[in-house]
Amino acid sequence: MKDSPGRGQPPKYKDVESFQKKIDEYFDSIYDKASGKWLRPPTVSGMAIFLGFCDRKSMYHYRDKDDFYRPVKRAIGMVEAYNEEKAALGRGAAGNIFILKNFGWTDRQEVTNVGDVGITWNEERTYKKEDEKGQDSD
Repeated sequence: MKDSPGRGQPPKYKDVESFQKKIDEYFDSIYDKASGKWLRPPTVSGMAIFLGFCDRKSMYHYRDKDDFYRPVKRAIGMVEAYNEEKAALGRGAAGNIFILKNFGWTDRQEVTNVGDVGITWNEERTYKKEDEKGQDSD
C-alpha cells in the first residue's frame, strides 16, 4: 500500500549548500586535478548514487525544488558537457552520442530547398460517375 500524499522519507538534503558540496565531492572523486584527466567518466546515475539516492529519477525530484534546481541542472550539464567533448573527438564516441540523445540531442540532417519546386500532377479518372452508369447499356 502506498503512503498517502505528503508522506514518505524526509528529504535527503535540507539545504542547498550541503547538496552542492556533495555534488562537488562527486566530481572531485572522479577527476584528477594534477593530471587533468578523468579517473572515471561522470554519469548522472553515478552521481545520483554518490549523493545517496536510489537512482537518477530520485535526484531529478530535487530539480522541482526552487533552491535545488540550479545545482541539479548544472551537475547534469557537466555530465552532458563531458559526453559532448568525447563525441566531438570522434574516437569510439558511439556511447557518448547515445548518451547525448538521452539528453535530447539529435543527429538528423535538415535539408532546405531553395528555389522553385515544380510539381506536375496528372490524374486519370478510373471510375464512372453515378449518372454515367446507366448509359453504358444503350
